[in-house]
Amino acid sequence: MSGGFNNHRLAVKVTVIFLSGVLVGATLPWFTPKKGADGRESLRVEEVGPQIFAEVLEKIDQYAVFPPPPGGMDGMIATSLKTYLTKQDPYSDYLNPAEYVQFGKASRKIPGSIGLDVEKTRDGDVICYPTVGGPAALAGVKPGDLLLAIDGVSTQGRSLPAIVALALGKAGKSVVLDIAGSSGTHRQLNVTRSQRAIASITEYAFHDLRIIRIGNFTAATRQKLDYIVSRWPESRPIIIDFRSCGGGDFNSSVDSAMLFLGQNERIVSVVGRNKTSLYSSTMRRDRQRQQVFLWQDEFTASAAEVFIAALTENARATSIGKKTAGKGTRQDIIELQSGGALFITTGYLATPNGLRFDGEGLLPMYFLMGPNADTDSFYNQTVQLLKKADGRYEIESGDKTSGH
Repeated sequence: MSGGFNNHRLAVKVTVIFLSGVLVGATLPWFTPKKGADGRESLRVEEVGPQIFAEVLEKIDQYAVFPPPPGGMDGMIATSLKTYLTKQDPYSDYLNPAEYVQFGKASRKIPGSIGLDVEKTRDGDVICYPTVGGPAALAGVKPGDLLLAIDGVSTQGRSLPAIVALALGKAGKSVVLDIAGSSGTHRQLNVTRSQRAIASITEYAFHDLRIIRIGNFTAATRQKLDYIVSRWPESRPIIIDFRSCGGGDFNSSVDSAMLFLGQNERIVSVVGRNKTSLYSSTMRRDRQRQQVFLWQDEFTASAAEVFIAALTENARATSIGKKTAGKGTRQDIIELQSGGALFITTGYLATPNGLRFDGEGLLPMYFLMGPNADTDSFYNQTVQLLKKADGRYEIESGDKTSGH
């Protein structure tokens, strides 16, 4: 029997749903509401979404071996949005109103911190970047450790803002971190929150070299870096240690890079779905005369990668170390009228030469061999390059500090 479809009626339903949870109709020339047998207008386009969710919840409650999601329809919508966003992009998430309120309260109160930056991988793992000298580092958290849970609450499937909200709290109170090391060994660490400000940029000496360490980029990093560099001896190289720097504030990284670049030199591009935003140096200032060396490793990520690429690809610095982590996306928090928020990837980062490094990382100009290149290895490579550039460079007697 051919043409069997002629004996069936085809029903078409159209749902237009904004990510904010607001349901709207659309003007569709091929869709005309029809009157029902009782003379009432049949279900309109904007009513289809709630109707489907309500019916599905009812049937789950009646027949499924598992219970309906907590929160009823709102819970199902939130779960659907989270699933969709995670599938599209591992860094994106939806914060329901309660989650966003919790994050906002924690941020506004400026509570105790554990001195720990976190980043998510494409696999959903949460990577630890403890601040040097901070509570987490003192408790034993190592760069590259996986953060599995905070006070028994799993980090899997949670957005970075939600994880941050879990970690923040009253100063002096402890929090329990479930950690997995590089060997796969699990351990629990008690970390006491502190309200003491932890410097994002510090200095230390190693043998005869004076080194700047940037642990993460904050709103204060650019000003402090400018202060340090403006007083740097012209006869000494500028060395910036970005090892285990998880990134931080994107704009701070861009502003800090300008300290070393000429006007109009390109820093980074943010490539979005519909447009590309270009960031270039706007400062009028002479370049420093000192040679600049940047130390990087496999835990150097995000905003630190932006800074390194800006200086190396503009021939302003020499990079030494390992291939970086490859966190080359930008995330923004977009508030919704419902009281919730979207934490979504708004663009991919590209270096001045147009290289997208997300998932790839940045290779150093001088690669250090071996799985565990220590500070002596970085020091020796730096000194070797200094000698090549200036045969008069000699090792001076200086601070023999080690262990960095």
